[in-house]
Amino acid sequence: MKQTQHTIGGVEYTLDFGRLWFSKFFGEATASDPLQMSELLTKPDKQFDFICGIVYAGINCHKKVTKDANLVTLSQVQDWVGEMTDSDAAELITKFVDAQKPVEPGEGQPQVNP
Repeated sequence: MKQTQHTIGGVEYTLDFGRLWFSKFFGEATASDPLQMSELLTKPDKQFDFICGIVYAGINCHKKVTKDANLVTLSQVQDWVGEMTDSDAAELITKFVDAQKPVEPGEGQPQVNP
């Protein structure tokens, strides 16, 4: 699964990056095409939006999948991200990037025997 845990605003949340809900919420948070998210990451003036997008989309995606109706708001997420340290934000981005890497055979995927 493409999930991670991260403490945000003093609470540990599960962020889910592996469902289509993520793309929907990321697009809402960043007003951009989720498939072009690398453009946000490479522009220093857009990194705040990128991190907000990861948090907003990751938390709400997990809440949708687990049928939790208490979605977080973009305003809440902006407040939390604004309080993050640079190292905390970098750690979150690293977790997100690592979750996007393909899973190697034998790491949680069933093996297909010829």
